[in-house]
Amino acid sequence: MVTIKDIAKYAGVAQGTVSNVLNGKGNVSSEKIKLVMDAALTLGYIPNERAKFLRKGQSNLLGVILPNLRSKQYIDFYLSFKHYAESQNYSVLLELNNDNNRDTEINAIQQLRSYMACGIATFTCFKNKNEITPYDIALDSSNSTNNILFVERKPDFSDVFIGFDYKKAGQELAKKAVEKNYHSICLLTGSLALANELDFYNGFMEIISKSTCYVNHVQTDIYRQKQNIIHIFNGKRLEAIFISNYGFAESVKDIYSSFHNSEKQLPIYAVSPLFTLPENDFIKYELNYSKLGNAAAKKLIKIISTPSSSSSFEILKETGFRDWFSHLTINMAKHPLHVLTLDDPSSYALQHLAHLYTKKTGVPVHISIYSYNEIYEAFNAMNKDSIFDILRLDVTWLSWFAEKILQPLEQIDSTIVEDMHSFIPNLSNHYSYVNGKLYCLPMTPSMQLLFYRKDLFESPVLKRTYWEQYKESLSVPCTFKEFNKVARFFTRAFNPDSPVQYGATLTLGSTGVASSEYLSRLFSHQKNLYNTENIVQLDSKTSIEAMQELIDLKDFSTTKNCNWWTDTASTFSEGDVAMAILYSNFASEILKSSSKVIGNIGFTLPPGNNPPIGGGALGISKYTEHPREALSFIRWICSEPVASAGTLLGSVSPCMETYDNYEITNYYPWLNLVKNSFNSVNGRRVPPSKLHPFDERKFLSILGMAVKNSLSGAQTIKEALSKAQKLYQESFD
Repeated sequence: MVTIKDIAKYAGVAQGTVSNVLNGKGNVSSEKIKLVMDAALTLGYIPNERAKFLRKGQSNLLGVILPNLRSKQYIDFYLSFKHYAESQNYSVLLELNNDNNRDTEINAIQQLRSYMACGIATFTCFKNKNEITPYDIALDSSNSTNNILFVERKPDFSDVFIGFDYKKAGQELAKKAVEKNYHSICLLTGSLALANELDFYNGFMEIISKSTCYVNHVQTDIYRQKQNIIHIFNGKRLEAIFISNYGFAESVKDIYSSFHNSEKQLPIYAVSPLFTLPENDFIKYELNYSKLGNAAAKKLIKIISTPSSSSSFEILKETGFRDWFSHLTINMAKHPLHVLTLDDPSSYALQHLAHLYTKKTGVPVHISIYSYNEIYEAFNAMNKDSIFDILRLDVTWLSWFAEKILQPLEQIDSTIVEDMHSFIPNLSNHYSYVNGKLYCLPMTPSMQLLFYRKDLFESPVLKRTYWEQYKESLSVPCTFKEFNKVARFFTRAFNPDSPVQYGATLTLGSTGVASSEYLSRLFSHQKNLYNTENIVQLDSKTSIEAMQELIDLKDFSTTKNCNWWTDTASTFSEGDVAMAILYSNFASEILKSSSKVIGNIGFTLPPGNNPPIGGGALGISKYTEHPREALSFIRWICSEPVASAGTLLGSVSPCMETYDNYEITNYYPWLNLVKNSFNSVNGRRVPPSKLHPFDERKFLSILGMAVKNSLSGAQTIKEALSKAQKLYQESFD
C-alpha cells in the first residue's frame, strides 16, 4: 500500500506537505501541489477513507440496503439517492440483502457500522417487533448509527419511514378488475411477510372481495418466480393478471409469450416504477422511485442533522395510472397536420413523439424544420395559401407575429385555459399571452445559462495558480469583468499551463445570435432594455460598458465557428473550453455520446443573474382549415407525460410534473435551476404599458450589426452604438 511517506520521497517534498495537499489544507505552492498530485497518481495512491473516519471519529457516509439491483425501482431509488447525497457532500455505500435474506441483511448492517456510517436507508426484510432484529442495538443506541430510515417496508418497531401507500395501490388495481367485470384473475405478489406486499394484498382483497371475481393468489420471490408463474397458467383460465412488482410482470410477459398463445393479449396490470418513455406491455400503476430516492436522502440527512425529526412518517403521492393520450380530438377524416418548427434539439424529439400521435389517432403529422432565418421569412410570407397548421414561434417573436398569423386558442376551445395550471408558474406571461389573449402553449421554456468545467474550477493546482497570479480565489464568475479574467486565465495563449486551449465560447453567427451574446452582458447591468425612465438608450454609458466586456473576451474565446447554439454546445462538449454561455434548450447537446465533459459539468445563471429567456411556444395558424385537430396535437405534445418524454429525448418541458421526474433532472441537472428562475428574470424590450407589437427581428438586426462592427473594429463602440440608437429611434419611436 502506497503511503504518504512514499509520495513525499517520490515528489521530493516533506511528508507534511503531502498531508496538506491530500487534505486540501495549508499554504502550498502550485508547483508543489502539482508534484504531489503527479506522484500520487504515478504511485497509484488510494486514500484510506475508513482510517480517515476513525481518526475523525465520524463520517459523511450514508449506507443503503437494497433487496437487489435487478429491479428497475431499486435502481431508480439508488441512483437518485446517491445523486442527492453526493450533492450534499455525503458519500454512499451500497449493500444488498440478496432479495430479503435475513442473514445477509444482518451482515450488511454490521458492515455499515464498521465503516461508521452516519445514517442508513434500508429496505428491510424484518417486520415484527416481537423478533430480534439487527436494528435493535442501533435504534436503542446513542451512537450515530441509530439514524435508521426504513424505506418502502414499514416495520412494526419503528415510525421512521418513507414510502408509498401500498394499500391504496392494491385498491386501485382491484378497482380496474371490477370496472372490467373480470370473473377470473390471478393476483401475483411477493411474500406477505414483507410489509409493503401485505399492505398491497390487503388493499386489493378489500375491494375485490365485494365482487364475484375469482382470485388465484400466488406468492413468489425473485428465485421462484418462473416456476410459480408457469403453474399459474396450468389452472383455471385467467382473464387478467394483477401484479404487485414490475419485475414479476416482466417474467409473466416473457413466459406467456414463449409458452402460450402470444397472439392473444393477456391484460397485465402491475405496480411499476415511473417510465418516462412510453412502454406498452402493461397497464401500469406508477410509483416514482426516483423521487422516493431523492426524498429519502433528504430525510435521512435531516434526521442526522436534526435528531428531533427522526420520528417522522412520510407517505409520498403516487403517480398512478397515466394517460398518454388525453386531450385528443379524433377526427374520422384523418387530415394530415403540418408543423413548422425551428432547428433545435426539441424539433427532433418532436418528430419521434409525432409517430406516437399518428399511431394512436391515424392522423399523419409532418414536421418541417427550418433555420432561424428561414422560419422568420416563412412567417413573414404566410398567407391563406400556407400549408402549415401549427407554428413554433420563438418567445421573443410572439409580440410581433401573434396577431398577424395566429388564432387565439380560446376561440377554438374555451377550456384551453385550464391547461395553463399544469405549467411552470409565470410561463404564460412570456410564452402564451399577447395583449390579454391566449395565442400559444409554452413548448420549450429556456434561458441562457453559464456552463463551466467543474473539474477545472475545483483543481487544487489551478486554484493555487490563480491565487498566485491574481491574489483572488478561483470561483465561478459573478460579473462579466470576472468572467473575462477567468477566461484569460484558462486561455493557453496567456497561461501556458492551462489544461484547455480557451477560456470561453462566443456565439456570433447571425446578427440575431450576436445580439444575444451582447444582451446577456447588458442585462447583467440593467433589468430591461429600457431604463428607469422607460427610455431605450442603446448608446448609454452602461451599453458601452457591456459592449466593451464582450469585445474584451474576444482574445480568450475559441476561434472555432460558433454560429448557432448547437455549435456552442458541441464545442463545449469537446472539452477544450472552460466556460460557455448558451440557451438551456440547446444544452442537451453537451451530453451527446462523444462528449468529453460528462461528469464535470457545472452550471449557474450567467453573471448578473438576469439572463435573456429563449425557447419557443406552439400556436395555431390563422390560415389552417383544421384548428381543432391542430389544437388537439399541441395540447397533447405540451402535456404530461408526453412533455417529460420529450425532455428525456433532448427537449424541455413546460410542465411542473416533469421536474419531479428524477430520471430527467438527474440527467439534465440544470433544468430545475431554469424552472426556478422564471420568477426573477426580466429582459423586457418595452414597458408593460406599451401594447403595440415589437419587431424583435428588426431590433436584433440593428443591435447585432453594432456588435459585429464593434468586434471587427469597423467602428468604435461609441460609433456603433450611436448608429444603433439612431436606427432604433427611426424604426421604433
